[in-house]
Amino acid sequence: MEIGGRPPLEHNRSSLSGNTVYYDALPYVHMAQNPDLPIANGKEQTNLNREPTVTGGTTILKPRLGSSSPPSKEIVDDDGDPEYADEPDHDHITAHPNGSEGWLPATDLPTPDRVMSPSSQPARSGSVLKKRRNGSIASGVERSRSTRSMVSTHSRRSMFTDAEGRPVNGSTFINGAGTTGPSATAVPIDDSLLKRMETADSALTGKQKKKIGKVEAKEGKRLSKVIRQESKVEKQSLEVAIRELSELQKLQQAAVKRESKAHTAHTKALAAFQKAEEVYLAARSKYEIAQAAMQVEGEILEIARNNARTATESMQEKGTEVDALRTIFGLDERERAVALTDLKGKPKEKATGKERKGSGFWR
Repeated sequence: MEIGGRPPLEHNRSSLSGNTVYYDALPYVHMAQNPDLPIANGKEQTNLNREPTVTGGTTILKPRLGSSSPPSKEIVDDDGDPEYADEPDHDHITAHPNGSEGWLPATDLPTPDRVMSPSSQPARSGSVLKKRRNGSIASGVERSRSTRSMVSTHSRRSMFTDAEGRPVNGSTFINGAGTTGPSATAVPIDDSLLKRMETADSALTGKQKKKIGKVEAKEGKRLSKVIRQESKVEKQSLEVAIRELSELQKLQQAAVKRESKAHTAHTKALAAFQKAEEVYLAARSKYEIAQAAMQVEGEILEIARNNARTATESMQEKGTEVDALRTIFGLDERERAVALTDLKGKPKEKATGKERKGSGFWR
């Protein structure tokens, strides 16, 4: 039987009486049914005295047939034993008008006024499942994680050290340029590449060699442009380092001036203290004031001296960096000139008419 639009369910019958085990559940009247209807005739009208209860000791009411009014103070038989006295029931429990269907009643939908009330909202009892991530997004996240894990974490050591053997840490070009030098040159492991190139050249026609030569010349022009641009950037980096050194020198000059002033003040305080010490017994108060002034000026002198020493050390460190940058810049300029000469081609000698041999830097 279908109740309130629900699908029909099979009756969960008791093995003793054939009735549902939820016979004595709390009575419930669905909104879609008339509570004044009588209980339908059927197996539910059989003796329910031996039906098990949910609590184990609750009295069971015998439903009235053909009556819509609930039973009131009706004497029922608990277990059929005449030795025990029956007691009236005061719970006023109303039986379901259509009988039990083997399930517990569900909660009705709340009214609109209860839906709008925050206190009527039921607490969430279950966990909310997370939405599945899109396949392309998930794969992109995994690829980025694997890429980050493959990044090398070790850093290259500096090419220069100071007098104490510590590496000179500087700006971008402290270890050389990015397009020229050993760090930017691919060195073949063996001579197989040269042999393969010779073999391929011998198999090419003149037209093919000319075409490949044009492509290589075009790539050489593009690379030359990049090398010239990096030269400008490296020059700017050197100018920035020199400007930083100039700023440190200004700080050093100001610190030396403060040191001189502090030394003069300290000398005056010391002279005043010595004079006051000679008349110590006569001018005790003046002596103590001068002593306090000397201590203050001594602290100022120490602070100024430390600042000047720190500025000098910073200047020394920056000086070593500038010296290293000047050295590497000169080296890079020379190597860059050689690389540009090789990329431009092999110009012919005017005197001998022979082609000038390359430096072999890119070979």
